Amino acid sequence: MIAGLYTYVATALVAGALASAGAWRVQEWRWTSKTTTEQLQRQEAASLAEAARQSDALQQRKFSDTAAGAHARTVATLNQQLGDARAHAATLSPHRQCLDAGTVRLLNATGRVPGGVGLRASASHLAGAATAPAGPGADAGAGDAFASERDTAAHIATCRAGYAALADQVNQILDIEDQRQAGK
Repeated sequence: MIAGLYTYVATALVAGALASAGAWRVQEWRWTSKTTTEQLQRQEAASLAEAARQSDALQQRKFSDTAAGAHARTVATLNQQLGDARAHAATLSPHRQCLDAGTVRLLNATGRVPGGVGLRASASHLAGAATAPAGPGADAGAGDAFASERDTAAHIATCRAGYAALADQVNQILDIEDQRQAGK
């Protein structure tokens, strides 16, 4: 009877080994399937996030390009208005003294840093060079240096056009920054 018992025990051991090997294989399949699914989900989420980032960057570039174009049009309009204002001021205002020589020297010296390169009005002017001295002979002797009403009107028009261009540029920068902050 003991010999028959060994046969049953051996059969049970072989069946147990086969069952555990089969269970092991099934668990491996399940784990691989679960891991692959999670990895695919992570890759899909990463690709969606990258697509959203690229879309936001594209939208930001388009907005910035639109803002830059609007600013360029504004500056062109301001330059046209400045030219028109100078031409119109030349016909309206007589060439009589408005500011005396001391005031002209004071205004011409304003904004210059001792030893510095000064300010430039545009790329066409050299560093430190005044865009236009105030009045005819502003650097001449004190007796004949003055600024006429025409000169004063031209400089006021230049300042107002420069201020408007700068204000528009700052507003465009603020709009771009607001758009960028709203996208976050």
